[in-house]
Amino acid sequence: MIRLSIMGVGKIGGEVAYLSSVMGIADNIQIYDSNPSLLLAQKLDIIHTGIDIKISADNSDIKDSDIILFSAGLPRNPGIKTRADLLKVNLPVAKEFCSKIKGFDGVVICVTNPVDAISYYVSNNAGIERERCIGFGGQLDLARFENFLKLRGYNPEGSFVIGEHGEYQVPVFSDISEIVENEIREEILLEMRGASMPVIRGKGGTVFGPAYNIIQLIKAISEDRKEVMPCSCTLAGEYGYSDLSCGVPAEVGKNGIEEIIEMELDSWEEKKLKSAAEHLKNLCRMV
Repeated sequence: MIRLSIMGVGKIGGEVAYLSSVMGIADNIQIYDSNPSLLLAQKLDIIHTGIDIKISADNSDIKDSDIILFSAGLPRNPGIKTRADLLKVNLPVAKEFCSKIKGFDGVVICVTNPVDAISYYVSNNAGIERERCIGFGGQLDLARFENFLKLRGYNPEGSFVIGEHGEYQVPVFSDISEIVENEIREEILLEMRGASMPVIRGKGGTVFGPAYNIIQLIKAISEDRKEVMPCSCTLAGEYGYSDLSCGVPAEVGKNGIEEIIEMELDSWEEKKLKSAAEHLKNLCRMV
């Protein structure tokens, strides 16, 4: 098992801390939040399950962790149109986080939105190699994509999602067994862009979907699964792009991103990825 630290234990961070405890993924969990009352409440709530696990609310030795989950900052709410709109408010939070993990030699998973730009910032400002800084979001987008395909009677096997975790996400249709016309592709893409809003309006934010998929990402690292998953990675020439973080297929293992997989895309997908890369490059330039 691993030593896991979670920076920001609101809805998603708190749920990941709980699941990590009950599923026996970590034998030592450190949690931290800028809200002392919430931090204490989350710690006590896990202790009161009776699970035999060491849980600490002291982040002084966070750099001794194997994996750090960065989930602090303002989450998306009904008044925030896109994840990219959170950049200005969450960048100072990321800056503070970077100051705490200088010299860290484990793997960082970024959840704070806009995750692609924040992940890029953390990698570049905390002195962490790009392979050890993973942006989360693509797994959740893929789960939603597969659901929309199933609802239309398509077999989702071979489907994938790349690009931004946001408005510029790119569903990849070209590897599924059936041809999906562009009109249907655009229809599904539109639904994917708005998939989280009914959840956000109804309960204030997404929790179960992100938390479950983050747990799978943590397990892929801790168990050295070498599993291919959609992750936001800092690119250095892959897909023809550099100086940005973008969702791509990545083989995930104990060292973080073991390999970035370059898929063959059709013209519709290439065009969408180009738009996503241009948007993300502008965001990353801002940080």
